[in-house]
Amino acid sequence: MSVFDYSDYKEFVNSWISEQPKGGHGQLRHLAKSLDVNSVVMSQVFRGNRELSLEHALGVAQFMGLSNIERDFFLLLVQKSRAGSFELKRVLEEQIESHRAKSQNLKNRVKHEAFSENDKATFYSQWYYSAIRLGVSIEGLGSIGAIANYLNLNRALVAKVVEFLLENRLIVEEKKRLTMGPSITHVGHDSPFVNRHHSNWRLKGLQAMESLSDSDLFYTGPMALSNSAAKEIRKLLIELVEKSTKKASTSDSETLRCLNIDWFPVR
Repeated sequence: MSVFDYSDYKEFVNSWISEQPKGGHGQLRHLAKSLDVNSVVMSQVFRGNRELSLEHALGVAQFMGLSNIERDFFLLLVQKSRAGSFELKRVLEEQIESHRAKSQNLKNRVKHEAFSENDKATFYSQWYYSAIRLGVSIEGLGSIGAIANYLNLNRALVAKVVEFLLENRLIVEEKKRLTMGPSITHVGHDSPFVNRHHSNWRLKGLQAMESLSDSDLFYTGPMALSNSAAKEIRKLLIELVEKSTKKASTSDSETLRCLNIDWFPVR
């Protein structure tokens, strides 16, 4: 579902709530808590005639994890609903239609320049940029809410990352579903971002060790060996990486995993 398909902000929020786990039971209560208001107030708004204040409207947009362009459109819908004159409603309706048209034009959401150094710095700053990019290829993870629930991340954060990935064509939106885009990423061994990339996923590995399952594998094996054997093992590991990445690229996306291999001299 997309906010751009709606002309009434209450209808949009109620539709969104109905699509949440357990049919949205308790969502209004959680929303009220995030806004620091009584849950009765939220019921009066979304089940009655009361209107959102613009301050609360912004909070609702953040709670739902709307991107910047979606947030601006949502605020326009709230302003139109609150407008006290026909003339103001007409002006706001014009702005709403203008924003809706822009949302349909992918050129307004996608950059045309190459993946810049600043963009790379952003992408490799946190593990969840690549996790979200890969995650949308999995069945059932084609929306901001689904990704947020799967990765246990704040919806607003996921929306921000998704907007960045859309702008850089790392993901695309097709038939109202997020999926992998045509752009690719690669960080070489000489890149200034490679250490950050490695450390982000090593930390995720350490966190995963705290809840080890039978399908996981962690191996630590200090050893003393010859220099020639060390070189041979390094070669075997490189071959393993090549075979693993090729196998992953030709398989269906069903699960999100990370392969970390540490092989270094202990000094």
